[in-house]
Amino acid sequence: MVGTYIHDIQQQIYGLDNIRFQHTPRSANNLAHILATETLRRGEEIYLDMGVPEYTEDQARYDGRSEPD
Repeated sequence: MVGTYIHDIQQQIYGLDNIRFQHTPRSANNLAHILATETLRRGEEIYLDMGVPEYTEDQARYDGRSEPD
């Protein structure tokens, strides 16, 4: 399954001169992890144009407080 994503990425970056990939640990991106795992578990499709779902609001508030100025 990962191979499909790698192929898609290779198609998107073809012809670019300079590109860098960087791993972000889950602990640094907990809101995205919650969104991904919970929406998959619920079988939902969501769009974040009007904010985050209720089940992620606590983490979103926490992340907002912990952001550097």
